[in-house]
Amino acid sequence: MKNIIPAIVVVLIIGMLAWYFTSAKPPVADKTAKLNVADIADGAASNDADLATENIDVRIPRQDILTDDYDDIEDLEDIRPATELYSSAEQALEVLKNASKSYDDSVLEQFAEPDFSCTWCEGLYASLNQLITQQDISADEKSYYAEVMAISGRVDNVKALVDAIKSAPNQEDADIYAEALELAIGKDDLTSYLGSQLSGANDTLRESLIAALTNQNSRLAAELLYKNTVERGDADGYYASGIGLGEFIPDEDAMPFLQDALLKRDQFSHLAAKALLNSGTDGLRMVLDSLESSKDPDFDRRMLKDAIDHVGYDEDVENLLRERLKTTSQPAAREFIEESLKSFEGDDFDIYDTDDDEL
Repeated sequence: MKNIIPAIVVVLIIGMLAWYFTSAKPPVADKTAKLNVADIADGAASNDADLATENIDVRIPRQDILTDDYDDIEDLEDIRPATELYSSAEQALEVLKNASKSYDDSVLEQFAEPDFSCTWCEGLYASLNQLITQQDISADEKSYYAEVMAISGRVDNVKALVDAIKSAPNQEDADIYAEALELAIGKDDLTSYLGSQLSGANDTLRESLIAALTNQNSRLAAELLYKNTVERGDADGYYASGIGLGEFIPDEDAMPFLQDALLKRDQFSHLAAKALLNSGTDGLRMVLDSLESSKDPDFDRRMLKDAIDHVGYDEDVENLLRERLKTTSQPAAREFIEESLKSFEGDDFDIYDTDDDEL
């Protein structure tokens, strides 16, 4: 009898397993495979359809961009352009509306100079052009949408901002559009348009245009800034406002023009000197060369007023200054070099610290 009991138990277990595999419901994968796809496309609301859509690859907008907090845009490892992320003007506009609530800079970055082959961008900008002049949205929303237009690289969008400044119903709105216009970026066609609007512009518009030109870096932008400064006869050239030629950071093509302006040795030369110094070693070399050929150190000192603030430190700049300190005999040049070296580390910095035994 004792030997029979284990055999009975084994038989019972085998029987239970057989019943389970023959009567259990089929797995979800088998069930969903039999669903009618047309019903899903028509929006069928059955549980079966809900299960099926779990297995369909649907492109979802990157809502994480809108909800995460970013202390600094540089913290983002990768910002993909809007033309890769969104497939329609409606989708992009919805993303921008959500992002405007927190003034999300990372989303703004997605819309910087989108490719001109973008098929839905014109529709988006048409909507934004209408939104920025609506009075039933907040100032932050207006500002956000205006910035998207400013950084688009498109002349029509920048023109819309200029027109909005001119026709603004109040100064608050004019200031919103003007602050956005300052961020305008683009190629020479946009730069040319900015310059064409300077004549006759009111103070709000003119300063915004000058700020935008200051950010362009090109030779054309340098020429337009210089021309406007000379025409106005304003030797300060907007420098006190933190814009204009003195705050300009030139690209390589702009530097010969600035060197010519520097060598004129007139009331505007100090602006060209500052712009050249902003560029780093190459610009510094041009300024030092001009000082070496000068016979008027008093003029040089006036020209270099506040210029030390534009000498940014890097190893190449320091090496060039130390090299010239050994060779220069021009008093204004020597003073400028010494003060520049001191500015790197404060008054205790040894400007004569060198591996050579002699200066």
